[in-house]
Amino acid sequence: MKNTTYAIIALLLSAFAPAIAQVGIGTTNPRSLLDISASSSTAPTSSDGILIPRVSSFPDNDPGVDQDGMMLFLSSAVGTNDKGFYYWDHNQTKWISVGSEEWQPGVNNSGDKLIYATRAKLTGTDMVITDDGRIGFGTSDPVERFEFRGPGDNDFQITSANTNPPNFILYNTGGTIDAPTALATDQEIGALVIKTHDGSGIRENGGFRFYMDGSPAPGSVPSKFVISTTPNGSISQRERIIVRSTGNVGISESNPTASLHVRAGTSTAGSAPLKFTAGTNLAVAESGAMEFDGSNLYFTPSTERQTVFKGYTNTASLNFPTITANNASDLTITVPGADIGDVCNASPSGAIEAGLIWNSFVSAANTVTIRVSNVRSSTIDPVARSWKVNVTK
Repeated sequence: MKNTTYAIIALLLSAFAPAIAQVGIGTTNPRSLLDISASSSTAPTSSDGILIPRVSSFPDNDPGVDQDGMMLFLSSAVGTNDKGFYYWDHNQTKWISVGSEEWQPGVNNSGDKLIYATRAKLTGTDMVITDDGRIGFGTSDPVERFEFRGPGDNDFQITSANTNPPNFILYNTGGTIDAPTALATDQEIGALVIKTHDGSGIRENGGFRFYMDGSPAPGSVPSKFVISTTPNGSISQRERIIVRSTGNVGISESNPTASLHVRAGTSTAGSAPLKFTAGTNLAVAESGAMEFDGSNLYFTPSTERQTVFKGYTNTASLNFPTITANNASDLTITVPGADIGDVCNASPSGAIEAGLIWNSFVSAANTVTIRVSNVRSSTIDPVARSWKVNVTK
């Protein structure tokens, strides 16, 4: 109370006695226009200080130029303005926070020490940097080194207006950042990873990954690109598209040995290695093109479009009976899809007895007849053998 009385007297004296250049409170040797000393510099009391006018909100009417620099203390947060000291900046016509930085120290729910942006937090969005270097937008507890989190739009955009367009760069090196070396053989270089929640936990269920494709060396950094997805009923990713350093592309083939290497088919529906959708053929055939119009499959080896073989085949063991001289014997093979009028041919497995000749024809739906004739003057008893039949539409 005594010091406060001195302060009031000193301020009155400074107002009414301009000749007094310096005022001291608690000191007989003031070193400024107003010099206030604590009761003890080493053991101050709880009342050693100055109280700036305290308000719970800013004035309804903005101060004027005469109040430029006027100070007050906001006792509770108002809108985006946190509790603290403010001064009036007439040029900006707004109250400016002082004595309290935008970034404040804090602790998240996991107990990690951090600094946070006060204005963002007051509007409901966390912006933090943890003491171990993690940065969070929309979260005070980032899981990764850099994390955006929010319930709605979280798009990430890089904008440029230059002939050098924006780039998203992933750089990985062996050794250390200060002393980089080559990566290890087949080491992963970087990835864009996709995650989701399956109802019981967060799962990694896809991604785009780059690897070394072999061993790097000065002037040689072979790479491999892999796209992975997770099949139904699983949480384990599988490589779907693989692009090797050779340029070969594998479809579910980890080591493609052709420009395009497609996985093997299975008996499961929807697992064929290659499938065409019916469409319209080119107006002018193009060399190397393959087309499917819903009825026929075509390939153009040069300039003329040609129909690719379309037909049916089957193999069966036939045991023809003894055939007398100048007579013939017929046996049949079932070929599903064969129709009367289709072209067909048949071939025995291995050499056939001398004096026997044969021909084949579609004798009924799904049925091919093989006729073996004895052109010799003596009887021939053919041995049982395998016959293969091809039917062309």
